[in-house]
Amino acid sequence: MVKKGYGYNKLYWKSQEKITGGWLTHTVKQHKNITFYSKRLENVVGIRKKISLEVTGVKFQQEGVPRKDTLLRYLGDFPGVTAITICFRLNLRQYRDIDIVLSYAVPEEPNELVIAFAHDTQNILVQYCGSVGEALNFTVPLRQWVPVCVALDLEVRFVELLFENRVKRFGLQDSNNTCHGLRGGGNLVLGQDQDAYNGGYVQLQSLSGVLAEFRLYDHALSGEEMRTFSRCRSTLNTNSTPVISFSNVQRDFEAVNVQFEQFQEDYCLGEWNNILIFPEPRTFKEANRFCNVSGGAVKVPTSEEANLLIFNKTTRYAEACNIGYVDSFWLGVKGNVTSQTWTHYITGKILQYTNFLLENTSVKEPLTCVSFVGDKNAIANQHAGWSVTACSNLRCAICQQDKVFLLKARGLCKGSHFDRQYFLTHDKGWITFTGIYYSTITRYFPSQDGYADTRAYDFWQISRSDKPSVKATLQTDSPYDYPFGRHTWTVVNDVCGRTNVTILITSCKDGQFSCNDGSCIDIQHRCNLEIDCRDESDEMDCDFLTLDHSYNSDNPPPRTNALSPVSVKLNLDIYAIRSIDVGEFRFTCDVEVTTEWFDSRLQFRHLNNASTLNSLNGKQRQPWMPKLEFLGDGRTTSDVSARRGSLNVRRYSGPLEDNDEEAQESEVFLGSENSLLQVQKLTVATSCQFDLEKFPFDTQRCSMIIKLSDITKNYVRLTADADSVVFSGRRGMLQYKLVYEKIAEKDLGDYSMVEVQLYLENLSTFYITSTYVPTLIIVVIGYLVFFFPINNFNERIMVGLTGLLVEATFFSQVNSSIPNTSYMKLVDIWMVFCILILFQVVVSVVIIHYFCDMKTWPVRANLALVSSMKRTGEEQELRRKRTTSQQVNKMCQIITPVSIAVFLVVYIILATTTQN
Repeated sequence: MVKKGYGYNKLYWKSQEKITGGWLTHTVKQHKNITFYSKRLENVVGIRKKISLEVTGVKFQQEGVPRKDTLLRYLGDFPGVTAITICFRLNLRQYRDIDIVLSYAVPEEPNELVIAFAHDTQNILVQYCGSVGEALNFTVPLRQWVPVCVALDLEVRFVELLFENRVKRFGLQDSNNTCHGLRGGGNLVLGQDQDAYNGGYVQLQSLSGVLAEFRLYDHALSGEEMRTFSRCRSTLNTNSTPVISFSNVQRDFEAVNVQFEQFQEDYCLGEWNNILIFPEPRTFKEANRFCNVSGGAVKVPTSEEANLLIFNKTTRYAEACNIGYVDSFWLGVKGNVTSQTWTHYITGKILQYTNFLLENTSVKEPLTCVSFVGDKNAIANQHAGWSVTACSNLRCAICQQDKVFLLKARGLCKGSHFDRQYFLTHDKGWITFTGIYYSTITRYFPSQDGYADTRAYDFWQISRSDKPSVKATLQTDSPYDYPFGRHTWTVVNDVCGRTNVTILITSCKDGQFSCNDGSCIDIQHRCNLEIDCRDESDEMDCDFLTLDHSYNSDNPPPRTNALSPVSVKLNLDIYAIRSIDVGEFRFTCDVEVTTEWFDSRLQFRHLNNASTLNSLNGKQRQPWMPKLEFLGDGRTTSDVSARRGSLNVRRYSGPLEDNDEEAQESEVFLGSENSLLQVQKLTVATSCQFDLEKFPFDTQRCSMIIKLSDITKNYVRLTADADSVVFSGRRGMLQYKLVYEKIAEKDLGDYSMVEVQLYLENLSTFYITSTYVPTLIIVVIGYLVFFFPINNFNERIMVGLTGLLVEATFFSQVNSSIPNTSYMKLVDIWMVFCILILFQVVVSVVIIHYFCDMKTWPVRANLALVSSMKRTGEEQELRRKRTTSQQVNKMCQIITPVSIAVFLVVYIILATTTQN
């Protein structure tokens, strides 16, 4: 282990190469004078001292204790004026209820002129002639020098304000013009408010900070003259001199419990450059996290001056941070092995300034992080030097804050005595959490000398300087513990009445969630089923709804007024029609029923934009939900089987304003603006009154009624629009095809309901191919017997009778496959017609045969003999019968197809006519 001290030589460094793994492997640069660094630092730091003018600043309440006995009182005479300009530079240490800069009182009026700041309302207050005042909207930052000028002209009637190099003019609100000048001869006090002439001071209406370059003019300065003051000029560009100033403050003012300090003129630049040192060795990853949770970032020097000033800051913590190496601090520099460059660890930009102890330092794994020599006991030429080291090594964090970063303290009750905002300082040597008003969070060690050993630890305490009996204590488990994040504190004498209070100290901004360790994530990642906090706290306590004990789940949401019932919007998604049983007059379908409603009694938390993530399933207590009853045609009861269900919250609006009384950031949403969403997947078997008159060319209308039960329509009403029903399944089924569906609102007595109507069209192609075409072919075959020879009676009658029998068989089969009805169906009419046609064919064949009896007809071979016979009356009768039979046969050849054609036309018209 390398020891710190003096006189390290090259041989010793090399002998420790394997132990250190860091900058200790470097060859030490040789310098002739060991005091080289000290002189260089003095030169750099002393430059400003030589070129700057010193000004006197007055410190009020420097210890942070609000007091009414700390002030400056002007010893001279205050002139009576009609216009006045007051300029000063201010650095507030902490806010008070009202930060009083100037209070001028005359015996007749204690508030003749008051200039103050109110942080709560973020106003600069200018009060004159008693109750008349102007509230100008500006925010005064803490721990940062700001130039302020107030020019008040009671004749021209305006007030002009210079704040942070901006000048704004406002007209006076004294509409009655009762005040035309400030009376002279009164009492001018800085740092306290006079509620009575030369007295009546209140400690909460005072000033905690530093006041410098105070100047009072007996006329109104121009805007350009005031802007000159903001540019840090030693004198204002004006022909007059101030009547009151700090040019000799200790002579012209009575100082009561204040401190005087000399400042360089460049203090008025208003720059904030707060460097925080966490004197506990950590890995670079942990150091980076600590800087982040404190509102800063690991420091990256950009110039030699900045680098040396860091050294001046770290030397007091070198002993606490040294664990065997003099390069005891982390810098925010990372090495890129590929490009062999050193970059800013956040932006990735290549550094223009480096100060490595070894020239041409290469980047290689695992030496990709950079440490800083902050120990004045190291060799002088190594002071403020940079060294490469592994990121897993232990060093102390140097954190840079570019502005006053306010940490929030959440979990305190509304009237708590403790501050709700803090910023980090080194006011008491080590890291201190300073409240913006009156509180501080300080680390206490067991040792009596206070800060001798950082490894001796005890507890953190929140206290009020003006109320020492009010305190809160956090016992630590390690010297590395800080009160960042969520912890349980033991509270004494606070107004909240609780002893153990969970308090969250966080640097997270609005719209972020604080993990238990104090790190921040986007609040939209809260309770989204993905772990974003390393301690997984973002997925803990993810109850989207917590019901009060007074909430009654049996009662529906309250109506907005007596005439407007609560609306429950219904949407129906039909996944599939499982079956249509025409014989049982019943159909079965799978549906997803979605109901949506608002309940103004509820409040929800940390809702996601995706409603599926906002699940309320599995809770022991559920909010009120509508109960639905399914009915079929004729209001018959349906059989309903539940497959699955869910209850979620759908987000529509933004959250309410954050409530810091809760120890955890939680977006709260109103139930009146964000709805409950119930989704039920069901199998519903319900009745349908089929009308089969046009079967198999029928179109059926089946109704499914959804009724809201247990609550009348005066309180809750089902609503649906034209798009509230959709069919997402396959429309073509075995026998029917779903043509379209619609939904309508209806009432059933005192209850609200909606009716879903499904229009089904018979898929008649099957019957055409399996029934109509074969039966028609049989009819055609039967018709063809009229083209058989008339004398072939046996063949003709057999074909006709066979066709008739086959047709009757078809009729029987068709009737067995469809419901029996008391009325004729189209298919029945078709079958009867086919049978009648074939029956007509058989009858016609018999009639034709009757007229041409074959026994009286000579055979063809004897026709010559018959022709030679003597014509007798019998012969003439035979010829007449033959002619008649031929005519009847011919007539049947014509009438039969005509009858079939006429029937087909009429039948098609009936089949294609829309069914009611």
